[in-house]
Amino acid sequence: MTQQNKMAFTFPRNPVKYPFHTFRGLLIQPFFWALLLLSPVLHIFQLDVINQQMIAWGHAFPFNQNTLMWVPLGFFGCVLVIAFVSTIWGRLFCGWVCPHNTLTEWTRPIRTLIGIGQKPFRQQHIEKRLPWMRGVNIGFSIIWALAITYLISTLFLFYFVPVDWFLSNIQAGTLPMVVWFGQGLMMLIGLFMLYAGHEFCRSACPYGLSQSLSAYLSAKWTPMEIRYKPGADQSPCRSCHACQSACPVDIDPRKPENLLVGIGEGCFNCGECIDACTYVRTKQNKDGLLYFQTIQRGAREKAVARDIAD
Repeated sequence: MTQQNKMAFTFPRNPVKYPFHTFRGLLIQPFFWALLLLSPVLHIFQLDVINQQMIAWGHAFPFNQNTLMWVPLGFFGCVLVIAFVSTIWGRLFCGWVCPHNTLTEWTRPIRTLIGIGQKPFRQQHIEKRLPWMRGVNIGFSIIWALAITYLISTLFLFYFVPVDWFLSNIQAGTLPMVVWFGQGLMMLIGLFMLYAGHEFCRSACPYGLSQSLSAYLSAKWTPMEIRYKPGADQSPCRSCHACQSACPVDIDPRKPENLLVGIGEGCFNCGECIDACTYVRTKQNKDGLLYFQTIQRGAREKAVARDIAD
């Protein structure tokens, strides 16, 4: 299988045969993105610095010590929840909920337009035949990236200023310079993270590192891992790249050492490799070879050593 065909691998989003990818990509990820962006607009949560009040579930509370203390408490509460999830299920937060990972998956065409990642075959063919199209694609990529980051930065800005205040000042041309600066800074950060893609997740994300550490230091159980089914014949995997092609971070699940959860590890436990393997094997009237499994730490090293030896 060529590199171009390998990277172009896709499979149907069937909720019966391939539930992981469908539920993650069509339900869970959009739900959390909508919740993140629309919380201040829907008055679920907002720190209104203009009117000096915190809004929670439609109720306004004036800024004071008793009110503001809930902000760090809520933040650390979320961190503890993520740590608990990571201890049991590995970096499940990354693959299923993380807004940056979701945005990275949705904006992959923006990066491929400028050559970050494997370009689609059609784009390669057009740019080879019409070299000036490369500049056009770069321009489209920048325009789309600026539009997306401007929209997201504006919605994030509503966490701190009321929507009607922002719109009225925009129309009157009296928006304070500090607001423009803050929005511009958020756009720069957004552009960096959008074009960095999963390289940021693998190399620089503090949440990813903390999740890997939490999972690695789990006292009794290793976190949930994607493994070969016990006793499965792995010989067909040597000529198939479906699981690696479907992986958002380009991990090769056929190599057991790549599936371990630890420092610098990138598996998000999203389940897309499971779906891809199931799809390929179903067409052959066979069962998929990958599945989620939790292994006791004592048996973990033995299983990995056996798989590597095989």
